[in-house]
Amino acid sequence: MQERGCTLKDILVALGCAVVVLLVYIPMLPSTVTGEDSGELITAAYSLGVAHPPGYPVWCMIGHLFTYIPWGSIAWRVAFMSAFFGAATVFLLVLLGMQWFQNRWAAVAAGLTLAFSWEFWEQALLAEIYTLNTFFILLAILVLWKWRATRLDRWRYAFALLFGVGLGVHNTMLLLAPAFIIFVLTVDAAPLKYWKTYILMSAVALLGAQVYWYLYFASQANPAMDWGDPDTLTNFFNLVQRKQYSFMFSQYPHTCSRFLRQMGIMGHFWTQQFTWVGLLLALFGILWGFRRDWRNSIFFLSLGVSVTAGFAFVQNFDFDNEWLWIMTVFGIPSYMMTALFIGIGLDSLSRLPHARIAAMGLALLCVCASLYSFHYRNDKSSYFWAEDYAKNILRSMEEDSLFIPESDHASFAPIYLQSVEGRYPAITIGRRCGYLDPTLLEEMPAERRARYLPFPRQKYEPEIFTWLLRNTNRPIYFQRPPRLPDAPEIRFEQTGMIYRALRPGESLPERDYFAAYSWHTLAFEDTRQDQTARLILCEYTLARAKMAFSAGEKEKGLKRVYEALSYYGQDAIMLNNAGTICARAHCYEEAQQFFEAAHALAPDKEVIQNNVRRIHKKLGIVF
Repeated sequence: MQERGCTLKDILVALGCAVVVLLVYIPMLPSTVTGEDSGELITAAYSLGVAHPPGYPVWCMIGHLFTYIPWGSIAWRVAFMSAFFGAATVFLLVLLGMQWFQNRWAAVAAGLTLAFSWEFWEQALLAEIYTLNTFFILLAILVLWKWRATRLDRWRYAFALLFGVGLGVHNTMLLLAPAFIIFVLTVDAAPLKYWKTYILMSAVALLGAQVYWYLYFASQANPAMDWGDPDTLTNFFNLVQRKQYSFMFSQYPHTCSRFLRQMGIMGHFWTQQFTWVGLLLALFGILWGFRRDWRNSIFFLSLGVSVTAGFAFVQNFDFDNEWLWIMTVFGIPSYMMTALFIGIGLDSLSRLPHARIAAMGLALLCVCASLYSFHYRNDKSSYFWAEDYAKNILRSMEEDSLFIPESDHASFAPIYLQSVEGRYPAITIGRRCGYLDPTLLEEMPAERRARYLPFPRQKYEPEIFTWLLRNTNRPIYFQRPPRLPDAPEIRFEQTGMIYRALRPGESLPERDYFAAYSWHTLAFEDTRQDQTARLILCEYTLARAKMAFSAGEKEKGLKRVYEALSYYGQDAIMLNNAGTICARAHCYEEAQQFFEAAHALAPDKEVIQNNVRRIHKKLGIVF
């Protein structure tokens, strides 16, 4: 298939498509912090700071520019950045489709189908990194195509620069590199002839990747979000290499059967992104695309498959709900390639005798079906779950309290409220970047402090908590009460959804924490399948269950436990948690059911195996 360049009309059509998408997105943007990493990322953008590994320097810098928009909250402005680059991605996809299959309306249908697909649409409404990433990927592809059409070296080097800078957006570029390299080598008839050019391209890409030094210099200013404190060369390289997350690769075994199961799950995610109309058109487009233009079809298919397989292998994810939720976003580049195949499928269908009108009708149906199917789920205009959660737990603490969160939603949303909106400044959030804040150790004797620095490892946390409780008078709250084997005098009392550590002689005032909470909604249907919202609702309901058990209301407690599981879903981790709650409330038969159900889902998890053995011993069950 002979591609053509873009005309002015093509550009105007693609621009019009992007404007329509942006007009759909804008009313759906959240007015405040949402779930996932949004609280952390907004704070990093606002403070010109450093986000979680590998730091995302390009996103932080561009995000900071968007915070200067003169209307809306800071959270809205950074979410608008995602919407903007989501629309910009659609603009580029339409242009690419026009060049590939030379059909404007089919290219527009492909762009709109991507815009209103499940995960891409959701990420275009959140303060997240993924639409900027897709924008850079498509821009790099378009530049490659321009080079293939003109064979001018300046387009080679433009691509190399985009690739290098794109590494500062997201690591996806590394997984796409093999497909890009093969593309370049197959276009060059005699690749060995261009070895000097390839070396220069590598140098240009390396030059683009120097954007990572932003992290080193940004950290010098001690911004509100300073993940990994990369103001030393050691910390800088540890952050860029994602050393903090290196355990992910090896924490679970790498086996063929496990990888095939992971790929099956990624394939299942793929089937959820489009309606059945889109899926059928995509399959038709893949088959017909190979018949019409096998070279480009292989290129786009390899881009999608390499990203999906690469992330499945590197992340080596487990199969609980939280892991599955995390992995859905990593398929977005493959969903983008799928949209292109939907476009070529529509174009190929229209070329059949007397099928043009039917193909255009299918294009309209494909777009409208996605709009109808995913609009309600993705609308974030009334999303207050994360903000409500953060406000409720922060306002329930005394001033000058120290709070130790365990989850992202308990950490990032409060950080946003403090660092961006300036609320609750008297409370110290003791875990900001996945590890305990080293400033908590400032009063500790230097010799002992040196044992834990630069970043306190989790195995040392009981020692650190014990020292803090014995050497400070500050109220200390925990999202979950830790085990302190060396501090038997410390007890933990539930204060709503969190726990207060009480030293000898300390007590809590009589207070109904749940009555003091304020929520926009606690209805399950209002979670709209958002993982953070479901998790917050589950956590709230389990906290109410524990209070009911403490008051001797066994039936009420059990009812709330079952409610919580219905909100979150019965994965192994949550079933094990439910079993633990029931066991502590002396509901041993129910605990047995939960532990055994958890073991059936995750037979290799040692903590669950131990709980099954303990509950069997308690009930006198012998096997």
